[in-house]
Amino acid sequence: MTEDLTIGERIVLLALDEETGALREAPLRVSLAVSAAALLELSVSGHLTERDGALVPAGAPTPPDADPGSAAEAMAEHVRSHPDETPREWLLAVREPAMDAAYRGLLEKGLVRAQGRRVLGAFGSVKHPVTGLSELAALRGRLSAVLAEGQAPDEATAVLITLLHHAGLRAVLPDGSGAESHDEVLTAIAEGQGQAAGLGDTIRATFAALTAVIASSAL
Repeated sequence: MTEDLTIGERIVLLALDEETGALREAPLRVSLAVSAAALLELSVSGHLTERDGALVPAGAPTPPDADPGSAAEAMAEHVRSHPDETPREWLLAVREPAMDAAYRGLLEKGLVRAQGRRVLGAFGSVKHPVTGLSELAALRGRLSAVLAEGQAPDEATAVLITLLHHAGLRAVLPDGSGAESHDEVLTAIAEGQGQAAGLGDTIRATFAALTAVIASSAL
């Protein structure tokens, strides 16, 4: 089932504490990474293009083929409505709808359960204990194979690792031989070496925007 998960859903699943259902990382970091994953979908589908190091709408008349209520659809709608905003503004504006979509997707797939209810829109008021432990283990295993064993990542795994790296979500990576030993692999993937080299300038521009938001938020 892990292949059926969106990148945003994978980020949230990895970030959740299995038992308490609370995020193990700063919610803003997690939500920005999920929002960036939605922005990547637009980049890959051709609805955004890179120009002078920044992302700009490519003038596509319709959003990408995406499920109604998905993070990609929310991002496409916001970009269409606010084409003059910066990628930083897009990421911040769509982070809550993107998180909602990720939680909803995990719930529909039976990988988490909702505990409590949101109060004044706060994510922290609802916990999502993990019920799909085998899926979580499989996802962690795939990351470990790349980071600790040197296995070449598929494109989705390369994007996931790079998003986690740029969002500073190192704590959600699988335990193993230590984060320090992962640095070289993380850097290689994040800089677009190996299989990740085909991701393109638009995707790297998204990573740059994400890094800038994280830095300006002092997280």
